Amino acid sequence: MKKMLCHLAWVALCLCEWPAMASNALIGQRSALDTVAEAFKSRVLENIHQSLAAVRTLRERIEARDLPGAQRAWLAAREGWESSEIVTSEYFPDLDRAIDAWPDGERGFHAIEARLFGAHSTDALVAAEELVSNLTELERRLRDTELTAQGLLNGLVRLTYEIGEDKSGGGESPFSGNSLAEIGNNVEAIAAAYVKVFSPSVSRKHAGSASQVTADIDHLRSLTTAPSLGALDQTALREVTEDLSADLAALGQQLGLEKPALGN
Repeated sequence: MKKMLCHLAWVALCLCEWPAMASNALIGQRSALDTVAEAFKSRVLENIHQSLAAVRTLRERIEARDLPGAQRAWLAAREGWESSEIVTSEYFPDLDRAIDAWPDGERGFHAIEARLFGAHSTDALVAAEELVSNLTELERRLRDTELTAQGLLNGLVRLTYEIGEDKSGGGESPFSGNSLAEIGNNVEAIAAAYVKVFSPSVSRKHAGSASQVTADIDHLRSLTTAPSLGALDQTALREVTEDLSADLAALGQQLGLEKPALGN
């Protein structure tokens, strides 16, 4: 009887301690993910640096009234920028709006796009100087900001959803005709963040979820390799981005993260 009572007491103690142990395990898991997320910042900084260098060239070409050179520089700057959006809208929404609000005819990338590609004019020096300043400030702030797995997950889900809901129609960069290329930049950034930050943990502990997310990303990639925006299957794109957004959110919860919100 004494042995039985001792055994029952031990079981009761384990049951009381299990939630705490599980909680500690999740905290440790989040901490490990945060370390990997912070390491991923170097990649984002490279993208911002590339975009900023191209925008400085853009400003110079605008000042020289070199329309073809300014157009090339604008397009070059977009690749680095679009590859950074998994972070910019989540961590720096004020600068993100100033740099890339659309449709917006007064400031940022798209104000300059409308002048260069729409009006075929280089009358955009003030907007270009502001863009250099804002990207410089964003680069500085990013260096001083610690990225977390939760922040990256939020950015991934938001950008994925935005591709299907807002970008698939080509409305982001209509004057330059660069929307499809920009969606491709977004998709590669989503894939890179997933593979570098989340995939190692998920593949070990939740193989089914990892396989589903990988399949979603592969499907998304295949759709965005369409030869033109007109050939893009917008219905299928919207469906797969909705699926991927939901699968990423579920995956995050399996890793002990909170469910991402789609708005800031």
